[in-house]
Amino acid sequence: MNRYKVSIGPQLTGKIPYGHEYWREFNASFENVELEPFQIGEALFSGKPITTWHRNKWRKGENYQLGQHLGADFDTEDERSTIDNLLAQPFIARYASLLYTTPSNTIEAPRARVVFLLDTPIHQAKNYVDAVTALLFVLNTADRQCKDSVRFFYGCGDTSAPGFQIEITDNVLPLDVVKRMMRDHSRIASMQRQPRTGMVFSPSTVDEQEIAEALKKINPMGIDYDEWLSVLMAVHAELGDRGLEVAEAWAYGKPGEIARKWRSFNSAGNTRGRIGAGTLFQMASAA
Repeated sequence: MNRYKVSIGPQLTGKIPYGHEYWREFNASFENVELEPFQIGEALFSGKPITTWHRNKWRKGENYQLGQHLGADFDTEDERSTIDNLLAQPFIARYASLLYTTPSNTIEAPRARVVFLLDTPIHQAKNYVDAVTALLFVLNTADRQCKDSVRFFYGCGDTSAPGFQIEITDNVLPLDVVKRMMRDHSRIASMQRQPRTGMVFSPSTVDEQEIAEALKKINPMGIDYDEWLSVLMAVHAELGDRGLEVAEAWAYGKPGEIARKWRSFNSAGNTRGRIGAGTLFQMASAA
């Protein structure tokens, strides 16, 4: 049985709260190991998170060493995020190695994660991010946030909870297929695309007008995910919930994607002002 390079974290009983003091200890707790797929599944089943190999016992982008798995979250909270529906997708059915419901999953609002084990590790952090980006493009309904080089994925939640499910297959995603996805995504991303939302926003106040004008200068398809997210956070910080209409008119998001992101800002406390209008106007002036 083949073994795969993953980094395993400590067992958790739930998600770590935003800003909790345990984060520092957690980021230094991962161990680089080589495991068989079933062993990786066992780790996830027991509530242990996984991430890519990294140096210096510190989970940070600059310490990235290699990655031999790609992951994607499906948080649409409808039938599209059920394990059965995901397994019916040809790409996932052919290449996915592990699928499991996440700690936030409920029967009423399904959430799932798909992990692809690679036949060959990716040694460059940029290539890893590009690979994840291409994968998320192929999967279409997956959460776009899951693409930094040392992103960790929580293990399973309460395995006795209604709706819990985990599937382990014999599939492996060849690096040649990943490279082809990356080439295709690079070609498509360079082409000008029309907004999927088809929404038009008419500002009614001065602050909305200024933000709307700044957004016109920033091409949402011409920036990376972190910058795209920063723009949404800036609009949220300045306009609150009424900024959702502005954001949806600007962002090339999938149906419901921006609204879900908006809800995550509320729970994460973006109103503390970590990112605001200054970030937005600076990006607009540099565009």
